[in-house]
Amino acid sequence: MHFAERAYFLIVATAVVAIAGIWSTDPALTGLWRWPAVLLLLGLAGEALFIRRMVLRADVDTAARALLGRAQRAAFTFRNESARALTIEFAPVTPAGFEPPPATRSVTVPAAGSTHDAFTLVPLRLGPQSWPNLSVRCLGPAGLAWWSRELPIGRKIAVAPDTLRLSRARPRGRLSDLHGRRVRGAGSELYQLRAYARGDPLARVDWKATARSGQLITREFSEDQHLDILIALDAGRLSRVHAGRLDRFGVYANIAARFAQLATANDDRVGLVVFADQVLAVCAPERGLRAVVRLHGTLARMSAQTRESDPMVAAMRMRALLKHRSLVIVLTDLGATEAAAPLVRAVRLLSPPHLVVVAGIANAEIGALARRVAHTWRDPWVGLAALEQQSRAAAQCLQLQRLGTPVIAAAEEQLQEAIVGEYERLRLRRRI
Repeated sequence: MHFAERAYFLIVATAVVAIAGIWSTDPALTGLWRWPAVLLLLGLAGEALFIRRMVLRADVDTAARALLGRAQRAAFTFRNESARALTIEFAPVTPAGFEPPPATRSVTVPAAGSTHDAFTLVPLRLGPQSWPNLSVRCLGPAGLAWWSRELPIGRKIAVAPDTLRLSRARPRGRLSDLHGRRVRGAGSELYQLRAYARGDPLARVDWKATARSGQLITREFSEDQHLDILIALDAGRLSRVHAGRLDRFGVYANIAARFAQLATANDDRVGLVVFADQVLAVCAPERGLRAVVRLHGTLARMSAQTRESDPMVAAMRMRALLKHRSLVIVLTDLGATEAAAPLVRAVRLLSPPHLVVVAGIANAEIGALARRVAHTWRDPWVGLAALEQQSRAAAQCLQLQRLGTPVIAAAEEQLQEAIVGEYERLRLRRRI
């Protein structure tokens, strides 16, 4: 309970009248201070009785499913079942996995009615989120005090990876699998006829079509190309570092979910491994919508851990999981000194026979610190530390590239396009 302005006015009036009665020789002023004091106490007692009997309910009006990092509309809903209008103030709390709204809010709830207070909800962590109790304070009917209440909110929201920003492709077909996708190659089924180009084998010349058209025509044949792709997400301690609004694991999860949609549209099989100091989740490679749904459901239950990551544990599990040559995409931190040697050993364990692509977020803040002009005596030392961190990350990338591993280091908003571009390049060149 906190006093409002009217209560402070009565308290000051009581004190002033009491002092005046002490200093005055008029006996009529001696006990006059009791009247504002009694009025204050009776008002507070009446307000306390009203607040005890008052029925006020709170809820949150929003969708039951949220997408990681994507803002959505929401509103606090208050229902007043008493016969008097209520003025309330509250701190808009959200679950730990959401960005908290800023400042304290104030609304007036009509008698036997409800009101809404809209705000924007931004999920920052995956998984189910339960809403905590909402702390509010209600202004009493006489305006003497604010009375505190805890209002339970029985609302749960499931946060899933955000896949709506991928415009390249969308998975098609049934939940079980997709139909085969044929591309140009060296198969036995005719793909198309085209004009002869220098270097085409004579065995592929279609002599009947050549005779009809009067110029050399070459036959192109089709073949099925189905790849196995395994995405490995680092959920260790360094994945809790923020990259924009999300942490790095949230960025990795969104990229994995969007990449799965793209790869399944190409009829490739996609799987998932999430690891920290041990393997946290495994999804064997599958095709079609079934693979996308399973991968999304697995990611929605994952979160970054507080323990150091061990890529070797994940590599041994992936080696046992993959039966033939596959594409392995590892999303991890490229500047971690402690994990540099284990990551190199993990790549050596997987490659060959598999093709490993290592990708991570390039820390723009480190680069800015390394290039910043010095203004104080600490700035040169900060710049040297940033340069040392950059050199370690560059050395790690170079060591991986010498093993034949493509390395992608980009800002969080560019990392997805860089990974997709590398995947399409490798697929086109038949590196897998």
